[in-house]
Amino acid sequence: MNNVVNVNFSSNKKTQKPPRQRVFYLGQYYAGPPLCQSLEKLWIKRKPNNMWVFQSYQRGRVFEQEEYSANDLLDALNGIPFVDEILTEDLKDMGWYNTGEIINLEEFVTGIEPTSRDLNV
Repeated sequence: MNNVVNVNFSSNKKTQKPPRQRVFYLGQYYAGPPLCQSLEKLWIKRKPNNMWVFQSYQRGRVFEQEEYSANDLLDALNGIPFVDEILTEDLKDMGWYNTGEIINLEEFVTGIEPTSRDLNV
């Protein structure tokens, strides 16, 4: 006999639209060779499909540097030596959202990675 458990998940997820603004100032970061570092300013631009581009402004021109998906953006930001810390709450205010990852429940509970024959595919 099977026991059925009904679970009601609360809908804490806000249906907040991203702001109309698409270009945001991230802050200053250290650039240049060691011991001769200069401070550069970095902006980030939100593109469709949760893609993000780093921008810099030099002599009145905009240079787009690199494009990242939302899942890779945090790793890219951790590699940049910013003067001030950038929080995920700030990124969420800019319209960033993480699409998440799929976690295998058996691996999570037991800690053992299942083999291909254990999967019923």
